[in-house]
Amino acid sequence: MLVAAGRCPESGGAPPAWAWTEALRGLAEQSPLSPVHARLLAPLLDGEPAGTPAGPASSSPPNALPHGTSPHGTSPHGTPPHGAGPQADALVGRFRLHRAVEDWLRQAAAARPVALVLDDLHAADRETRALLTALAGAQLPGLLLVVAHRPGEGELTDTLAALARRSPYRLPLGGLAEEEAGRLIGSVCEEEVDPTTVRALAERTGGNPFYLLESAQLLAGEGALVAVQEVPQGVRDVLRRRFSRLPGTTVEVLRLAAVVGREAEVDLLLAASGHGEERLLDALEAALVGGLLTEPRPGAVRFTHALVRDTLYADLSSLRRTRLHGRVAEALRDLHPDRLAALAHHYARAASAATAELAVDHCVRAAEAAERRYAHESCAALLQQALDALALAPECGDDRAARRIALLGALLRAQLRAGEIAAALATRAAAVGLARESGREDLVIEAWTAWTEPTPWVAHPYGSVDHAAVDALTALLRRTDLPPVTRCRLLDALTYELDCTGTSEGRAAGAEAVALARAVGDPRLLARALAAQARVHDYEHDLLLRSEIATELSSLAQEFDLPAYRWHAEHLHATAAAVQGDLPALRAHIDTGLRIAEAYGLPELIDVGLCQQAMLALAADRPDEARTLYRRAVDGLRARGSLHADGVDAVHRLTLAIGGGRLREELPLVRSAAALYGPLVDDVLALALAQDGRIEEARAARSPGRPIAPDYYRSFFLVLRAMAVIALDERAEAAELLVELGEVDRLVAGAASTSVALWPVAHTRGELARHLGRYAEAAAHFRHAAEVARRWESAHWEADALRALAQLPPGP
Repeated sequence: MLVAAGRCPESGGAPPAWAWTEALRGLAEQSPLSPVHARLLAPLLDGEPAGTPAGPASSSPPNALPHGTSPHGTSPHGTPPHGAGPQADALVGRFRLHRAVEDWLRQAAAARPVALVLDDLHAADRETRALLTALAGAQLPGLLLVVAHRPGEGELTDTLAALARRSPYRLPLGGLAEEEAGRLIGSVCEEEVDPTTVRALAERTGGNPFYLLESAQLLAGEGALVAVQEVPQGVRDVLRRRFSRLPGTTVEVLRLAAVVGREAEVDLLLAASGHGEERLLDALEAALVGGLLTEPRPGAVRFTHALVRDTLYADLSSLRRTRLHGRVAEALRDLHPDRLAALAHHYARAASAATAELAVDHCVRAAEAAERRYAHESCAALLQQALDALALAPECGDDRAARRIALLGALLRAQLRAGEIAAALATRAAAVGLARESGREDLVIEAWTAWTEPTPWVAHPYGSVDHAAVDALTALLRRTDLPPVTRCRLLDALTYELDCTGTSEGRAAGAEAVALARAVGDPRLLARALAAQARVHDYEHDLLLRSEIATELSSLAQEFDLPAYRWHAEHLHATAAAVQGDLPALRAHIDTGLRIAEAYGLPELIDVGLCQQAMLALAADRPDEARTLYRRAVDGLRARGSLHADGVDAVHRLTLAIGGGRLREELPLVRSAAALYGPLVDDVLALALAQDGRIEEARAARSPGRPIAPDYYRSFFLVLRAMAVIALDERAEAAELLVELGEVDRLVAGAASTSVALWPVAHTRGELARHLGRYAEAAAHFRHAAEVARRWESAHWEADALRALAQLPPGP
């Protein structure tokens, strides 16, 4: 077999997906790349460390505004900044990179079997895990993947679940048996060790070879009593005891090596230590003889265990640690100026007023390199470090605010691409606040238009409107000197703020954005504008416009490789199919959307897909399946800090409770939702109280006449209001609702959201008519409800409607 290996760095400073870079470079030496694969794999194979240049790096952040940007958000030559043109989509780049790796491995393994080994997977970054997950799901005959990790460490839950689907061979590495432990201890101790001591050490260490070796060193130096008492609970103390017996220069060099990381080049230690070569080598040899370091390759040393390095590093004072990072950074810049990730790591941890600008520069350049690898999470972390370092830099007037907002904009976009919507919202709020404080309208525009990636989630808590944001954007849009691209982006931002309001202002903003984008002729901008128009249109009635938007958006996304917009087109088609009751089309669009989200690693869109599947399960009378799917979606939202997690959880749990006739049991949940959303859920609270027999309290909880927003949940909340009205015998209001529900008579309540489904709206109209004694009208509604249920292939909804029809008394 062709064998290549990579190790996930257990300390900071390595580029994203470094283990794959090591392994695939090793494979490339044995199975040369074709020119096509070399080009496609360049983001992963090029770069640091190993002296390979990382390519040209500018001093401005990825997709950020350069210092020469004009006040209206365009470059001096009129080119729109941060991703306005039809350049390759970041999501497509990652997808193509992963596919290129798959294709190359398939080609190499077809000629000769390939084994790839990834060590220390518990230390893997997100991009390393993402590529491993992609390969685990691919069909690659002739490829053996071997991964090693420490159980219980790292963020491996999803990765191990993906590997488990391939039924891997598992080889748990347990501790050494007593006999083996005795041989290991005997290799260190010159004198024979009695069986009782061996047994005690084997038991206390669990057979862990590293702990056993440290115990043996302690046993050889200080006797059985100390050795047996110290390990393993006090392994760090054992190490400190060993350090104390080393020469001072050796400890000093080990501390410096610990600052470098788990592994360090001797030349770097020599340059950073200030010692002569002979003195440094003497110090390193003492650590090698003592078993604290190994030589993994010529010219490098490596700590025998991460605990050795971690103990040395943790024991450094903050002052000493900062100074040592600074010395390493300076030496590294002289020896390897192309190692951007390592330079950013050390300068960020050595940042002071004197070195802050160097920290900013290297963090930004490393962020650019991470973005070229589509490692959005790493890019975001580096940009945050750049922002932290910039705060330490000397004051530089207006330029400081401009630079900070440019970095915040770049950070926001990295967070969006990483699926961290809540963090991106917080970053945008910080940028807008800083821009307002600066008093510069150009910076306010830049902050508002930094959001470039589409998201289906509302940018504010459901049912609320940030009137200050709407007023600020409206004021900016009154300007007559805005370039079309900038105006289009501001309109897009306004539609986010007006989402779920159903206002004419929102619809006008969406329509104008589309007109401007068409005039500009930029496909990405047009896709963004179409998504904005869809965001603010009438979910339950504008079916023709919705279908037109979805069709055009799908065509644009296919032609220009815009996967997030492909998903949005499928989502629009799905909501239209839900309103029309076209179940085959609804299933097809939900399935296609979920496949897109999973293929491109779009976690927030996967959450939406899970909710859509749960809605279908509710229609099919599979509440347990729906509950499981909803829980997975909510867990994902909570993991990413979504501001909608609690609200989505409440809506789904209430839907299940209402459908199962258990709302009174969820009264504590209803009260929590009322505290969160106020009047939005007063009808639900009143219904729960009425079902609990607390009629007067239920009446007091309601806000009669409160309008319900014309969004995707309108039919859902109207039906709940109707149920409360019936329970409280509010006959006049029941007659009004009977008419109002006629506008959504063909819907399943809540289905326009493609996330919840109670039952056909027509069934509730039948109940209202029956409550008013209009039995003939009620019969017509129940028959219509049965028809809607049949279109949804929902046997239980149909049975409920027919049962209600059969139980109607005779009468007008």
